[in-house]
Amino acid sequence: MRNDDVVRLFDTFADDLYRFAVSYVGSKHDAEDIVQDVFLKLLSKHLVFEKQIGKAYLMTMTANKCKDFLKSSVRKTSVDLESSEWQLAYYDGFSERDKDVFDELMRLEYTYRAPIFLYFYEGFSYKGISRILKISESAVAMRIKRGKEQLRFRLEEEE
Repeated sequence: MRNDDVVRLFDTFADDLYRFAVSYVGSKHDAEDIVQDVFLKLLSKHLVFEKQIGKAYLMTMTANKCKDFLKSSVRKTSVDLESSEWQLAYYDGFSERDKDVFDELMRLEYTYRAPIFLYFYEGFSYKGISRILKISESAVAMRIKRGKEQLRFRLEEEE
């Protein structure tokens, strides 16, 4: 893949990949490293640029890097959820209720957090999410359903 193609993909999708990686691994610093690794891999592979390389393909690469990171021994054992880690670029536009929902989403286990983030924040279909996360569509539906139930329970507890 040519450098200018990678730069174009970076300019177009880096923010989306970063937000997804933060939602998956729970740390903005680790998410930055993961997104950087995705684009370095594109540069090093010398792939032929195809129009098929788009957001879903890059999200799949990012999901795989996140899974590898979560399995690795380098992974940090704790994340301070009260820190500014969760204040992403679009956080400022949220209402107080939206901020509460987003904060609780970020506290969910990544198994539920990733599909919910991709569906509600990135607008992917169940089919698209199943391709990105390499799970069945029914697993996507179940994880979103269970994640929403956990969110509802947690948000009702706060009230």
